[in-house]
Amino acid sequence: MNPASLIPMAEAIPIHWAWFDVLLITTFAAHVLFMNALLGSAAIGLVQAARGQAGLIREVGMKLPPLLALTINLGVAPLLFLQVNYGNFDYVSSVLMGGWWLAVIFVLLYSYYGFYLYKFKYETMGKGLRLVLFGSSVLGLVYVGFMFSNNMTLMLRPEGWQPYFDGYGGFLNWRDPALYPRFLHMMVGALAVGGLFVALLGKHMKNDGFVETGMWWFIRATMVNLAVGVWFLMALPDKVMLAFMGGNLPATLTLVAGLASAGVLLYAGFRMEPMRVAGWAALTVFLMAFVRHWVRVLYLDPWFTMDSVPVTNQYGSFYLFLGFVAGGGALIAYMLKLYYKSRQGRA
Repeated sequence: MNPASLIPMAEAIPIHWAWFDVLLITTFAAHVLFMNALLGSAAIGLVQAARGQAGLIREVGMKLPPLLALTINLGVAPLLFLQVNYGNFDYVSSVLMGGWWLAVIFVLLYSYYGFYLYKFKYETMGKGLRLVLFGSSVLGLVYVGFMFSNNMTLMLRPEGWQPYFDGYGGFLNWRDPALYPRFLHMMVGALAVGGLFVALLGKHMKNDGFVETGMWWFIRATMVNLAVGVWFLMALPDKVMLAFMGGNLPATLTLVAGLASAGVLLYAGFRMEPMRVAGWAALTVFLMAFVRHWVRVLYLDPWFTMDSVPVTNQYGSFYLFLGFVAGGGALIAYMLKLYYKSRQGRA
């Protein structure tokens, strides 16, 4: 069977596709920062608790419910923008995964309420139950991450959809050699950003122990992740890998910029400057989200290009979207102003 025959026809979009790509990259970078802070800090807190240092997991656990809520909300936007431009691939991979993909909702809900119970029932639960609840919630997030890695890689390989028609419904992308370093790259990155989050929390609380612990995790996880990134690059198909090694100048420059930013990030980490690291971390994550987008474009190039998608040039909905973004941003800024003002009054 010709894999091209399995790809649904792309729907017309209202405005030029580049707008949706920019929004996809930007919102995905924001989502990754929050997701990494959430999962990484939770995993670090769990490891420290297993070592007999329960203070960190207690403080981190108090921050996880709102952090998870923000992560979920920030994850909706890039998923929607992805479906606008690449829905004819993403919808297919989601359907092919079947129950594995649907289970993401229920597992995420379990982790969500697990962290809430940990926060609000901390005093009434025994130590063992607390650790089991917290640990299983962290594992739930790891499952969600692995399913997303499966979906985002499966959508790029129409030639890998064939097993469904051979009677293998609800399958995962096990045969893709890029799946494992891609998933590990995200998980180790979560430990790095989670360590940074712990360090920033310690700086806010004036707790030097938290700052030291957080930066220890950040530096080592970042160094390991550079090696995992090389593995990920080598696991890509030759055409995609060579594009990042000079075959495609924009893709190569994006990767070089990301590595340069990571180098400055690591230097600031060695100098124990968590605030400066935070700024460089945001830039590095944005550049790596751009690299990830190049991977998607290069993978799909034999099957699909955005230039082939019809555009209706109906900008009304886009202007309405921008208006709601501006108005919503102003309201959020006002609410934050009132919140911090009320905190100062209570103090």
